[in-house]
Amino acid sequence: MDLSEQIRKKFANISIENASRLDGFEEESTSWAIRFKDAYAVGFEVDEGIKINETFANVAFYTSKYKIGESEKHLLLLSSSEESLRNEFAGICALFLEMGEESKKRAELMANPIKWWQNWKNLIGNRNVEKTVHGLLGELLVLYYLKKETLSELKAENWTGPNGKSFDIQTGNMNFEVKSSLIKYNNIVTISGQYQIRPNSELSLMFVKLEEPGTESAGSDVLSIETLIQKLADLGLDYNILNNNVSKLGYKENSQDRKRRFRVLEMRKYPINNDFPYISQESLTNVNKREHILQISYKVDLTGLEYEQIGLNFI
Repeated sequence: MDLSEQIRKKFANISIENASRLDGFEEESTSWAIRFKDAYAVGFEVDEGIKINETFANVAFYTSKYKIGESEKHLLLLSSSEESLRNEFAGICALFLEMGEESKKRAELMANPIKWWQNWKNLIGNRNVEKTVHGLLGELLVLYYLKKETLSELKAENWTGPNGKSFDIQTGNMNFEVKSSLIKYNNIVTISGQYQIRPNSELSLMFVKLEEPGTESAGSDVLSIETLIQKLADLGLDYNILNNNVSKLGYKENSQDRKRRFRVLEMRKYPINNDFPYISQESLTNVNKREHILQISYKVDLTGLEYEQIGLNFI
């Protein structure tokens, strides 16, 4: 069981004002999942000299005394009071707790907890933006994969998402909806609308996982919007159309966001068929009132669903 799934199960089963030790950590790195009266949290023991108290949206990042068993411990805690986002929050908790190779990630976090908080605050805050940088990068990456590996006839015009079409990429025979995530332990996507996922639309869901490694990182798997536009142009797609679409989504030419670099961790292709969970107007009860429901938004956990792993050797 991966760490995020373990945390989800702990959150679901811990009684209020109790802590449960998480498996997979050495004694000196013991970590807990905790259920407060009005929040879910994870944490681990830190030096009493570390004092932190930060909040953003529905998430808190702070140090506090907490009694576990017979002993009181000074913990660094990450907590959320939003019950409906408990499963998504578990993925962020897993990133917070992960040790990394030779425990380097935990050591870096303990050396500078505020830096970790600042790096992840926008993501944790669950900002509602039209198109995130990593979301846009995911669409360009899928466009690049399709052009280079499977659909040589693909054109820039097939990237239809920026023009408000039902799907992000449309061809004569197949449609593609792209979802991107910076939370590598989560497989949860948001479906925005009753028409975004339809089994009868020759559709695949492309799920891209990315991380933002920092400005000094390099490698063929580290990409930016700027570099991907050029790569697509080198394959024959119209640079002006790509450039205009990116600008239309709010990222103007020469902006810093176009230069932000992300590492590609994984790409999956999920077939949208009758086995894929979805909601449509036809599936709603109270059929006489369907026409009054204008927009449906829901979350799907992709864990356990059929998918094809896309190798990243095309990058």
